[in-house]
Amino acid sequence: MKTVILAEKPDQAKKYANALGKVTKGKGYYDIATDIIDGQVSITWGIGHLVQLSSMDKYGEQYKKWNMENLPFQPSKMLYEVSKDKKDQFLSAKKQLEQADLIVIATDPDREGENIAYSIFSKCSQKVKNTPKKRLWINSMVDKEIQRGFKNLRDSKETFNYYIEAQTRQISDYLVGMNFTQFFSLFAQSKGLKGVYSLGRVQTPCNSLIVKNDMEIKNFKEEVFYKLFGIVNKDSQKIKFINEIKYKNEEELKQALQPYPLNSNIKTKILSVKKEIKTKKAPKLFNLGGIQSYANKKWKYSLDQSLKIIQTLYQEGYLSYPRTDCDLITTNEFEYLKGNLEKYKEIINVSFENKNLNPRKEYVNNEKVLEHYAIIPTEKIPELSTLNTAQRNIYEAVVRNTILMFAEDYSYESTIVKININGMEFETKGNVPKSLGWTKIEIIENEKEKEEIVLLPPFIEGEEVIFVPEMEKGKTKPPTRLTEASLGGKGGLMDKLGLGTPATRSSIIKTLIDREYVKVEKTKLYPTEKGILLHELTQNILLGKPEMTAKWEEYLKKIGNGEGTQTTFLNNINNFISKTLSELKNKEIAEDKIIKVQDSNKTEIGDYLVKEESKVYKCNNKQEPEQSFIIFKKMAGKNISISQVKTLLTKNKTSLIKGFTSNKGKKFDAYLVLKGDKVEFEFANKK
Repeated sequence: MKTVILAEKPDQAKKYANALGKVTKGKGYYDIATDIIDGQVSITWGIGHLVQLSSMDKYGEQYKKWNMENLPFQPSKMLYEVSKDKKDQFLSAKKQLEQADLIVIATDPDREGENIAYSIFSKCSQKVKNTPKKRLWINSMVDKEIQRGFKNLRDSKETFNYYIEAQTRQISDYLVGMNFTQFFSLFAQSKGLKGVYSLGRVQTPCNSLIVKNDMEIKNFKEEVFYKLFGIVNKDSQKIKFINEIKYKNEEELKQALQPYPLNSNIKTKILSVKKEIKTKKAPKLFNLGGIQSYANKKWKYSLDQSLKIIQTLYQEGYLSYPRTDCDLITTNEFEYLKGNLEKYKEIINVSFENKNLNPRKEYVNNEKVLEHYAIIPTEKIPELSTLNTAQRNIYEAVVRNTILMFAEDYSYESTIVKININGMEFETKGNVPKSLGWTKIEIIENEKEKEEIVLLPPFIEGEEVIFVPEMEKGKTKPPTRLTEASLGGKGGLMDKLGLGTPATRSSIIKTLIDREYVKVEKTKLYPTEKGILLHELTQNILLGKPEMTAKWEEYLKKIGNGEGTQTTFLNNINNFISKTLSELKNKEIAEDKIIKVQDSNKTEIGDYLVKEESKVYKCNNKQEPEQSFIIFKKMAGKNISISQVKTLLTKNKTSLIKGFTSNKGKKFDAYLVLKGDKVEFEFANKK
């Protein structure tokens, strides 16, 4: 009997092989001598997506050129093809799979991993499709977990619906993308715009969210309000008592105060003093969105960057599976974490008393961990010196966040003191830490969660005090600009609206940035003119509305749970495409919006209008528009910045630029000088 294990990528296959036994390398596969699986065992692999949906031109000659007449594009059967650059590995994998008596699907334990495996099977013989299959489903890449997983393989039927869900998502994204990207690109080109206008089932409503946020900020009108407060002097301390009611203007405040004759230096009594000991448990364990949000705020890592870092740490066996939406673990993980607790403390150089050594429901719940548990460190502990800075930052953050659940809770005494002045209530709050607990190791970062430390003097219910009323003027604040974290991280807008999945949100935001719909400045997201135009084009159709995409995502999850069908979903998608395209045939767009896009990326510098393109700065003389020239963004191996271009165009010469490289590989320093419409080097040692 021959068992063939299908891994997703080469390094994953190698880790499986080394964990299972003695390895003999073949071309595109390993043979394994192991006592964990009976009989002959081989491991082969994909390279990500070996098999993918075919491009439109494979469906017929008429699709080789984009044409409105070809829309809607709705093939009766989807075509798949082997990636040209991965054909050799596919043939090797296919050969092994054809020989199998049992196939173990060991691609990543998620929906996309299922899709990758079954897409490969779809291009193999009927024998492969009929061969019995098992599923490896593990949460970390340490040898012990790999071995445990192979000893406890799941029946492939248990996870098969994840494949149907992923394939349905893949096909629907393909159909929506192909139809609307082609339509809007041709439409934009007919209006004089260049390039491709890519649209997507999730990326387009996300673009709408960013544009709407920007519009709300730009359209925000500051409003003034007034509040009443009072000062009480106690033990040489001025204590501020606040009334929360806001008034639009002074007149409204005076009107409200008519029944309450508030005069200076009012003698009154303390109405109530309420003291309570409160505790705050350590933060939840990280899921993917949680660690992405943390890293975006702390180190300004993009969500995509964080995912890639976590993925490398997972592949090395240092962290558990990354693409998880769960922030809980089971008792099994809790016990091994407890067993390694002192090692974790040592590696991140922290010390605390272990006060919570029993599982607590906020972190440990066997019943609620369904597919994958939270992101936690494994039993394999790295030498930190072998990690790069970003890997070390992420690893230490996960370790610290995980071990906090063993530390003492943060506790503090909360005091609320109230005063009643002629029927109007004022109060002051104070918080005094009793035990810093886990906050000695990890500072509370979230402003909303911070308990401001205010030490109040001792007040006694019924004691007489002098209350001095005062008025303060405040201003309303504009909406907060979206960041990658507040859009795609844990508890972010995409999470709240049900857009995408934890595994896809980072790539969706990256796509919007790569396609120049959105730009990032210090983690904040700003729409470009292209993104604003896309919103203008899509705001009145369902494709641009987040609520529609959220409904689609909800139904896709039902397919994964076996409660929905692919046929129903794709029929709805095709009906949506047909109906929407017919509505869009007569669409128009204002000329000024077209001009804004055409003029985007243009900067006025002296006598020139400069447009930044992918490889050059295109410079047009404002007085003589036909006079234009280009400045390459990379010259002699050196990137030329926009600030250097400004100096060149305004002073005809840059300051000395160091680090150019000649064709012969020699380093040199030089000035850039502008002579007419040509940029030349002037060497530093020129006399």
